[in-house]
Amino acid sequence: MAEASPRAKPTITSIQVTIPAGQYLSNAADLSTGNMVMLFTPLNWTPANLGFQVSEDNVLWRDLFDADGHRILKAIGPNRAVNVDPSFTSGALWVRLVSGPLQNPVLQEQDAVFTMVIQ
Repeated sequence: MAEASPRAKPTITSIQVTIPAGQYLSNAADLSTGNMVMLFTPLNWTPANLGFQVSEDNVLWRDLFDADGHRILKAIGPNRAVNVDPSFTSGALWVRLVSGPLQNPVLQEQDAVFTMVIQ
């Protein structure tokens, strides 16, 4: 019996974004090559849930909600690898990260550098 050939892994890239000290919003990440599938959180994360904003043009931004009308938030902590459902960003060309809830964003005490895995 012939051994099956290994499957080629889809192209995976990574992008870094930063929520600057004293801010709650990251710079934008270009998703034209795929969807966000994982997020590596920084060691110096000031505790807060993490939300997302998406855009088709990197000008007009919208908070990301699920089909039931709930804002998508991830409970994160420092120095974690967090799986992200690729459907969250499948229709977006740009994404940025939001620290905390819309009504009361959480300012980061230090620059918080995240790595997004794109596939």
